[in-house]
Parts: sequence; structure tokens; C-alpha cells
Amino acid sequence: MVQTKLDIKDKKILTELTLNSRIPLNRLAKKVQISREVATYRLNKLIKDKIILGFYSVIDAEALGFERYGCFFQLKGISPAKEKELLDYLIKYDFVSYLGLNIGKWNFVFDIYAKKKEHLQKIIKEISKKTGRYLEKYSIISIETALESFPIKIFGSKKEVEYKQAKKIKLDETDLEILKILSNNSRAEYKKISGKLNLTANAIKYRIKNLEKAGIIKDYTLSINYKKLGYEFYNLQLKITDEKKEPELKKFLRFYKYVNYFYKYFGNEYWDLDIGLLVKNSLELREFILELREYFGDVVKINDIYIIVEELKGNYAPKGVFGG
Repeated sequence: MVQTKLDIKDKKILTELTLNSRIPLNRLAKKVQISREVATYRLNKLIKDKIILGFYSVIDAEALGFERYGCFFQLKGISPAKEKELLDYLIKYDFVSYLGLNIGKWNFVFDIYAKKKEHLQKIIKEISKKTGRYLEKYSIISIETALESFPIKIFGSKKEVEYKQAKKIKLDETDLEILKILSNNSRAEYKKISGKLNLTANAIKYRIKNLEKAGIIKDYTLSINYKKLGYEFYNLQLKITDEKKEPELKKFLRFYKYVNYFYKYFGNEYWDLDIGLLVKNSLELREFILELREYFGDVVKINDIYIIVEELKGNYAPKGVFGG
């Protein structure tokens, strides 16, 4: 893949959109110190060049009664055509969120949103049936909600994304429809949403503000094609053998230049921490591993390392969460 070089203005645009992808064009232009017309041109070019893959909203699905699970699938004897058929099925599946294509022990990783254990079992049964004889093994793990993300480190900022717990509020069908629209299109305008729901733009704006205040809508951000910017995306699975050292380890991860995110799993025997790394090459990956082992080699074990070669479905709440 040909690497795209960004200038300071493009990096600033991506930084601002990562922090708030609903930012109006006028305000975006002002922050980047360019005209509205130039901001529009640059933004459209970033989309056309497939550096920006999409805009989405971070929605607290737990407040809607759902839990999130990480799913790791290892396949055997499958042809590229059959694999594509399965991946297309997962992309369209109503309760599947993020879907990544990997090189490593796992062929692909995806997330499932489920209401109860019975619901999760039903989903797994359906997906396993579709996978059939090609499924070698899989692992399904409950994801802790305390994700820590640092999406703009590569643009020179160390600001961490913090999410507060949502308040319990009663949502009606209109609220759910608004969330469904914003989930994978965070830049949808009030007027466009109002046209779909037969409400005034001001009424839509009022409802969205209430959803933000309640913490149901936690953030507005975007998906970036890091490969186009010259980065490789690795994921490390770690087992922490001494929980007393966990705060110190998390502090190390928060400030390490290559760490894009980390989060914990519950109840897994082999690993309980996932770390996302953005590096220019395998030497930078090795640099991180050497330092990790130097400072925490006595309390962490590396279970697996795999490279994420392509994001096939964005990290947004799927439509099943909103009632189909």
C-alpha cells in the first residue's frame, strides 16, 4: 500500500475529528486556521483517499441492556472465497460490531453485543453454524467497559479518551432511532435526521443533547486507515500474574508512544489484557516488547501477538442494539 504523507493541516483536521467527529465545518476550519472551503476540500480528500474510513458515535450499549464480548476465531481448510462469504455474513450480522482481519493464530476478531447469556449463546450458535466445518477453535470473552484509548498519539497529542458511566434514563423509539443513525454516521446533520423522523431539527438537537448529558452518547470519533499513513497495527494479549502491579503497568501503557489503546477481559484463563500498538515496523514492536519485559517481565506473560491487516467493520454499536 502506498503511504500517504500528511501535512500539518491534515494532521490537525484528523486530530480534531478524532476528538469530536461532529464538529461543524466552520469550527473545524477555525481550529485548523483555514477557510471553510479549504477545510471542506481537505476533508473530502481524506475521505476520497480512504484515510478516513467512517465517522461513528461511541454509544453506551450497556445502558441499553447489552454487554460486549470479544470473539476470536481460528479457521482451518477454508478457501479465500468461503472466508469472504463468512466475513460478509459477519459484517451484516445485527449484533456484530468491530471486525478485524488478522495474521496470526486468529483469522479474525470481532465483537458481539448480547443482552443475556442466552442471547449470546444463540448468537454464537448461529455464527458457528454458518462457519461449519471450517471452525478450528474460538474464544469468547467478556470485555471490561473500562477501555482506555489514546487515538491521537500519532498526531503528537497524548490526550486520553475518558468515558463516564451513563445515567439510567428512559428512552423511547425516537431516541433509539436517533442513536441508530448516529452510531455509524456521527456527522449526520440535525436537518437530515429530522427529515427521517418527522421532527423539527431543534427537537432532534434537544434529544441529542439529552443523550449526551446522560452519557448514552459518550463521544464522536472516526475510523482511520493507519496503513495509509505508514503504520502497522499489532495487538498483544497479556496475562497479568500479579494484580498489585496492574496500576503501574497501566501507567506505563498510557504514556508509551506506540500504545493506541488497552482494555481488560473478564474470566479468561490465558490472557486478560489487550494492547493495541501502532508502529512503523517490526523493530518498533520489538522495542516495545523489550521494554515491557524489562520493567514487567516478572508479572506479565505474552499469550499472543497478531497483526490486524484490515478493519472490515467499524467499532460502533450495531443496529441490533437499537431494535433491528
